[in-house]
Amino acid sequence: MKSIKKINFVTGLVFIAFTIMLAVSCKKKDSTTPAVTSPVFQSGTTMYGFTYADWTAAWWKWNLQFDCAHFPLKDTTGLLENQNQSGSVFFLSGRRGHTLSVTVPSGVSVFLPLITFESDYPCASDTSSHPAAGETVEHFLTTSTQGSVNAMDHLSLTIDGDSVMKISSYKILSPVFTMTANADLGNCYDDCIAGVKQSFVGGGYFIMLRPLSAGKHTIHRVGGASSLFPFLYDITYNITQL
Repeated sequence: MKSIKKINFVTGLVFIAFTIMLAVSCKKKDSTTPAVTSPVFQSGTTMYGFTYADWTAAWWKWNLQFDCAHFPLKDTTGLLENQNQSGSVFFLSGRRGHTLSVTVPSGVSVFLPLITFESDYPCASDTSSHPAAGETVEHFLTTSTQGSVNAMDHLSLTIDGDSVMKISSYKILSPVFTMTANADLGNCYDDCIAGVKQSFVGGGYFIMLRPLSAGKHTIHRVGGASSLFPFLYDITYNITQL
């Protein structure tokens, strides 16, 4: 009888210990804070089948198709943003120092620069600007764009007052791309453009946002290049996400 009681006593202790461990385990699981999804796609991510570099090229192509009256980079109100936009990504552009009001379709991501620069070749207004002997057009344009991108500073992006961290990881150079930019842009943007086929490389700091929740949002972007010019590219977007 003594041995039986001893066995029952030990078994009871094991059962109690197991019950306590289970209770503690459940309590830990219940107190775990759910993971918060970042509103920004990380650099190095493939988004909707394309990389950050690909989307940077697409953003520049979208801007360069328009004449001066409809050029998104000169937009001061937001009225020029919703032109020729479709698919899973909505591009934001605009003129520095202004607040733009923009409506973005439901379930669509936003792609925008903090600051950006492009190089193009050939240049209609300066035939002396060309690749060196033996240098490829791609290397010539990439090197030119990289020099300006390396000078960029004073970078920040906030979404509804929350700052996006690790901005330096969103430094992007596009692959070389070829297009015929709108000839009118030679009059208001870049006198190298003359309405003929040219090669381009765009670069800067670009961010792709996950689709925002339905409602009102505020995005504020800032970028500069203090060694090249004294002003900042400072733009606020009042977003209505459908």
